[in-house]
Amino acid sequence: MIDLEEFERKRNELTRKQSALTTQRLQLQMTAVERVELGSLATSIETFCAYVRPVLEQATFAQRRQLVELLIDRVVVTDSEVEIRYVIPTQPDGPYIPFCHLRTDYRCDYR
Repeated sequence: MIDLEEFERKRNELTRKQSALTTQRLQLQMTAVERVELGSLATSIETFCAYVRPVLEQATFAQRRQLVELLIDRVVVTDSEVEIRYVIPTQPDGPYIPFCHLRTDYRCDYR
C-alpha cells in the first residue's frame, strides 16, 4: 500500500517523463526527415557536380563566370555586409533548391 500523496508524486513524475519522451521522439523524427532530405539533396548536388566538372575543365574564364552568375540567386547588401545566396540545380531541367536551405542554422526568408 502507498498513500495518496506518494501516489500523486509518482504519477506526476511519470507524466513529466512521458511528456519529455514524447517531445524527444518528435524531435528525433524531425531530425530523421531532415537527414533524408539532405541526403537526397547531396545526391542531386553530386550529380550536378559530376555533370559540370568535365565542362569546367575546358571552359573559358567567361564561361566559368557565366556559370557562377547562373548559380547566384540573389545578393543582399545591408550596411557593410554583402551576402550572396546561391542556388544549386537539383534536377537537370527542373526546380532548384536555394543553397541556404542546406544549412539549418542559416536564416532564409523565401523558403
